[in-house]
Amino acid sequence: MMAREFDTTTTVAAMSVAAFALTYATVSPLVGALADGLTRRTAIITGAIVFVGGELFCALAPQFALLIAGRVLAGAGAAMMGPAVWSYVTETAAAAERGRAVSRVAAFFAAGQTLGVPAGAIVAATASWRWVFAAAAVAATVVLIAIGLRLTGESRIPPRHRGKSRVILTSLGLWRNTDFTLVVSANFFAQAARYATYTFAGALLLDRFGFSTVQLGLIGAAVGAGSMVGALLAGYLVDVCHRSGHDQFTLSVCYGAAMALGLFVATSSDIVWLSIFGWILTFAVGSGYISTSQEYLTATMGDLRAPAVSWNNSALYAGTAIGTFLLGLTELGSTGFTVLATSFGAIAALLSGVVMLHHRAARSRIPLDTV
Repeated sequence: MMAREFDTTTTVAAMSVAAFALTYATVSPLVGALADGLTRRTAIITGAIVFVGGELFCALAPQFALLIAGRVLAGAGAAMMGPAVWSYVTETAAAAERGRAVSRVAAFFAAGQTLGVPAGAIVAATASWRWVFAAAAVAATVVLIAIGLRLTGESRIPPRHRGKSRVILTSLGLWRNTDFTLVVSANFFAQAARYATYTFAGALLLDRFGFSTVQLGLIGAAVGAGSMVGALLAGYLVDVCHRSGHDQFTLSVCYGAAMALGLFVATSSDIVWLSIFGWILTFAVGSGYISTSQEYLTATMGDLRAPAVSWNNSALYAGTAIGTFLLGLTELGSTGFTVLATSFGAIAALLSGVVMLHHRAARSRIPLDTV
């Protein structure tokens, strides 16, 4: 629809998606580090205002170039808002309930991404693609007002009198932390496994089973529900691990392995119900994987949790973009497509296993090469 209105190709129109994701992935570490000098509430509200402005800009854009500018603006606002949300939840939740608190954010984050596509398609089909952006702006404005009125309980005092260069260098210094580097890298592959592969799910299901748009929308709803359930269950399991004195890395290894299995079934099976089950399983355990990793980063990075989450969010969006590009080089539904998609999940599981060994070796003060 956008391509027809702006007299361009579908490929060019798809840049409106890439513009948001690439902006988020690029500016998230910088914006997240600089916004750490604000209260979490201020960072969330400021980011939300910028996001709403970007969405309205898109809804009213008379030219495609201005639409892209609006997407860039919205991506920058989301990049400021995201790390502050994760950090606020971690800092205000009771220690015994932190996993569940983070998982609730992850559940709605996953459901929003998954359900947003079919919901946007319905709005565009019944009204106009411009109303998709307008609806997002209106909904975000309502939430913004609620946040301004009700967001309380923050006890953190933002650091003052820190130079911008020092803040950025401190954020970059996170990469010297081996656990941080491994966790963020694992999340890159986990996101490539989930969302990059899901980009092709509609075309794959249509080609293999001939599903209608309505049927694909229902499958998307089921996948979104699986995402929410997986994230919420993961939060409970993380809290159980902490209460028993264990880390959550074993959970991550299991999630990664299950994600690889789900992708194999989803992309290779010629049995309808089995393929659909594979997609639901992939997103349920994938949400659990990301939720568990986010809890670890926000709980262990101390005053650097917001910059840490910024880098992690950047890796998530980069994983989606790069994974989509690589999968696009293969033939849809081919063995190569399945092998690559499954490999993303397997690498995430493998990296989580390395984190688990490294973390346990560090705790017991045993050199890693002896484990």
